[in-house]
Amino acid sequence: MAVLGKIRNQGVILILVIALALFAFIIQGVLTSNGQKQDDAVGYIGDTEIDRESFARKVENASQNRGANFSQIQAVNSVWDQEVRNAVLAQQIEAAGIKVTDEKVAELVKANYKSNPQFQNEDGSFNESQFKSFVQNIQQVNGAGWNDFITGTATNAQQEQFFNLLKSGLIATNADGEMEYRMENDNRTFSYVNIPYTTIADSLVEVTSSEISDYVNKHKNQFKVEAQRNIEFVLFEDKASQEDKDSYKSDLSKLLSEQTLRNLNTKKDYTVPAITEAEDLNAYVAQNSDLPYDNRYVMVSNLPAAAKAVANVEEGSTFGPYEDGEYMKLSLVEDKKVINDSVNNRHILIAYQGAQRADPSITRNKEAAKKTADSIFNLIGQSKSKFDSKFEYFKENKEVANGQDIGWVVYSGNARNYAAGFTKFLYENEEGTVGIAESAFGYHIIRIDEVAAPKDAIKLATVAKKVIASKKTGKELFTKTVKFQKAAKDGDFVALAKENGITSTPVNNLKPLDETLPTIGKNRRIIQWAFNEDRSEGDIERFETSRGYVVVKLNKKSAAGNMSSEEASAKVAPILRKEKKAKLIMDKIIASEVSEIANNQGQAMKTAASVNRKNPTIPGVGEEPLVVGTAFGLDQGATSKPIAGDNGVFVIKVTAIETAPDLQNYTSNANTIATQAANQSTSKLVEALKKSVEIEDNRAVFY
Repeated sequence: MAVLGKIRNQGVILILVIALALFAFIIQGVLTSNGQKQDDAVGYIGDTEIDRESFARKVENASQNRGANFSQIQAVNSVWDQEVRNAVLAQQIEAAGIKVTDEKVAELVKANYKSNPQFQNEDGSFNESQFKSFVQNIQQVNGAGWNDFITGTATNAQQEQFFNLLKSGLIATNADGEMEYRMENDNRTFSYVNIPYTTIADSLVEVTSSEISDYVNKHKNQFKVEAQRNIEFVLFEDKASQEDKDSYKSDLSKLLSEQTLRNLNTKKDYTVPAITEAEDLNAYVAQNSDLPYDNRYVMVSNLPAAAKAVANVEEGSTFGPYEDGEYMKLSLVEDKKVINDSVNNRHILIAYQGAQRADPSITRNKEAAKKTADSIFNLIGQSKSKFDSKFEYFKENKEVANGQDIGWVVYSGNARNYAAGFTKFLYENEEGTVGIAESAFGYHIIRIDEVAAPKDAIKLATVAKKVIASKKTGKELFTKTVKFQKAAKDGDFVALAKENGITSTPVNNLKPLDETLPTIGKNRRIIQWAFNEDRSEGDIERFETSRGYVVVKLNKKSAAGNMSSEEASAKVAPILRKEKKAKLIMDKIIASEVSEIANNQGQAMKTAASVNRKNPTIPGVGEEPLVVGTAFGLDQGATSKPIAGDNGVFVIKVTAIETAPDLQNYTSNANTIATQAANQSTSKLVEALKKSVEIEDNRAVFY
């Protein structure tokens, strides 16, 4: 009561305190850690803002449409690419004056649903009123999503018109067609000598950091990179200790004998029989196991490695407890027998109304279907010829029954795809048997045509318990992780990992929207942490994952821009090394004849026959466009100067010029060029437009 009195007396002060706290909370949500206003846009494409709420809605729709295997980041990237495409094209479409009327959009929307039986009358025509009701319902349930769909439909229609206009303006002239024809059909034959770059050891050619830096500066567009992070991490895996496993073994071992247990609710004792004395093994397993009872036999050859020895156990005896993957198991051998693993068969199916996958036109009930099956079977008996006659008839006339050639059904393979009653008949009868089996699909009149691959099989009743770490083990793991985290802040991360018997995993060149890490799998939290603007090199953090605790160290931060000489070295050093080797080789070439150069350089003189510019490949060497291009610039009998090719330094001598005959016109070739240009125009235009605008990408901030 005294407390309530104080609250009443100081009510105004409390209200002010609460108001200030709420204000601080709101301000914190809109300001960054630097005190700047947080931008709520996912990005900007030129002047177009990508609204966060709309973007999130589209990401959710994309995720639902693509299914569980499509990750959130994949959905984010898909929607972003579409938003960028739409934004860069919008200005061009507006400049072209392309409009789409509401009537056209409505027509396009209806076209998406016209083939759906839900919106069709009995005669197959489109049910307008049904569709309107559907739209009204969607607008009430998800109005924003429906508006996105309408906007997207209009945008797609505008883009289609725009691209059609673009493609219609792409033509190729007769001269273009002739050039294409000549590139493909004019040939050159030349003798050559190739002094490969590999004749000079890399160790003899030095490439300096400054040379790499100069090259990068001259080719800046080739070396632009996103912001990147280098991290390393260790995983303290959440797994059961040996003590935990022994505890599971002990618990399962209790099932080998009768137990008296107490029901904590009723305070009464009850008896649990030994697994060998259980009257209903299905119920026994269901009550005591984390995995369901499996009524099927297992081929002895397919038993898991941990259970191979169970094949030597007698019927009615047990095997285990034993560890099998994530589970501790105790198995009872119910039965052993030889099963024909493969059975070739055909059947006549008599379905009924309500049976699985039954044709909607079937009106007979289950009893009538059984009578029909019995009647047909009585006519057939065990006669192969009579079965074949009825089978062929019902294969063509499916009103009463359906004849189907099933083919080979493999017990250890595709048998699981078939109904249990159907497969039970297959594996309990001999070759040539005809009989009736019942399944969820109806009544099957089956003939077993052939059996093969008899194998030893075993039926097990297995009680399995998933082995998970105990609370004690979990606490010990947490303590060990925290201890490592603290030590790593001042110590050697890799050395500490070795001391703890775990592996330090380096991950370099992480990008802002990466989502997968080795051994850990998808984990955006770790990547977002690494890219947080407040992070510094050397920072260490602990994360809890589905696999255990992960301790991460940020090793390096790289801002977006051009690669450093160190980062570009792997790409640039081979280029510069090749240039230097080319000069060294050229300086050694003194002779002017190909054969003489070949002798001097210890290389063989070879011939490249009928080479064209469309496919500038020298047999046995590879693509050499500069060498082949040089050949087309020489007269017959002329010898080239040394050429720095892709694979070595070449000197060539043209020995034959083959000029293809002139054509009356080159329309066909011109059309080919125009078609190729049209097919590539869409993507090339979009890429060009993307390069022409400034794009601010904030996806990694929100996802």
